[in-house]
Amino acid sequence: MRERSIATLALILAAISASAAPVAAQEIRARTGSSLVLGGRVQVQYEAPSVEGQPGTFFVRRAWVTMDGSVSDRVGGRVQFDAQGSAVLEAYLELKPSDAFQVQIGQFKRGMSYFWLVANSDLPVIERNARVTGVDHCPGVGGVCSFGQFTGALGLDNYEPGVLMTGRLAGRRLGYRVTVTNGEGLGRKDVNTSKSISGRVSAYLAENTRVSGYLALDETLNSRGETMNVPALGAEFEFGTWRQGPHVIVNGLRGRNWKLNDDANFSALQLMAFWYRALEPETGLAGIEPLLRVSWADSGAEGPDKVTGAVVTPGFMVYAAGRNGIAVNLDFYRSGDRRDWSLKFQAFTFF
Repeated sequence: MRERSIATLALILAAISASAAPVAAQEIRARTGSSLVLGGRVQVQYEAPSVEGQPGTFFVRRAWVTMDGSVSDRVGGRVQFDAQGSAVLEAYLELKPSDAFQVQIGQFKRGMSYFWLVANSDLPVIERNARVTGVDHCPGVGGVCSFGQFTGALGLDNYEPGVLMTGRLAGRRLGYRVTVTNGEGLGRKDVNTSKSISGRVSAYLAENTRVSGYLALDETLNSRGETMNVPALGAEFEFGTWRQGPHVIVNGLRGRNWKLNDDANFSALQLMAFWYRALEPETGLAGIEPLLRVSWADSGAEGPDKVTGAVVTPGFMVYAAGRNGIAVNLDFYRSGDRRDWSLKFQAFTFF
């Protein structure tokens, strides 16, 4: 396993080094008075899990194409689709009458946490849910018990159609983000009598320092086939910014594990720490960013079925140029007597 992983890393590093020059997104004139910016991203990944019978595997993690259109300074839109899966991820009209109020109508990411909203081209954590292939352990949501697994599997951070309102107030010291969506996931029509609502309020305490509170009132069907409101509350602290020295993000979340049963309440905590260091031009690389993620979650199951789990992820990302680079993560999962891990390499090309 060790020899295969080292060989894989060497191959991916060679591929990244061969394409070290950054490529800018292409702007295209589109009809009178409007413009279109075309871009894309490709992530190729190798994963070697510890689970017996699960082989190390190469695969294309993402192949996305993005088109950002602008009619004027106050009217624009986006279409982003997964070229590999032929699925539309984002498709919305954006109206920007002022800095205090902007609205998107269409399909977008709900975002119960900034952790899921930050672009994957910025985040050097390879898998937000810290998955270990072959592990289906966490009651209700499956996979490993982690912060990202709960927010993702319970639909708190999915792409969904609806309306998004956002803005900055009080001299940009306060911010808000509110979504009203179907609550059924990517491109799906509503099947019950309510809408899902999520919101974030942020206070910007100083330059690059933010505290946010999150609330979600999701809607789903309970065990009796009736519409049930599912609450979730979260908080987040961020210090620093991407690619500029130290950067820390801390998350806490408590909500209903409705996939387990109507009454189970999960809890999840996560800390991520990064440190971006720019490298000298003669090295041929832009920078290196070591990282550490610590995530803990309680599934909400009671009695002998009670499960808590913790993930520790050390890793780093090497930037060849711009957003192009290679990331290495090692996800360690521990719950009771079980121990699992997954070694991941990911090559990222953004253009």
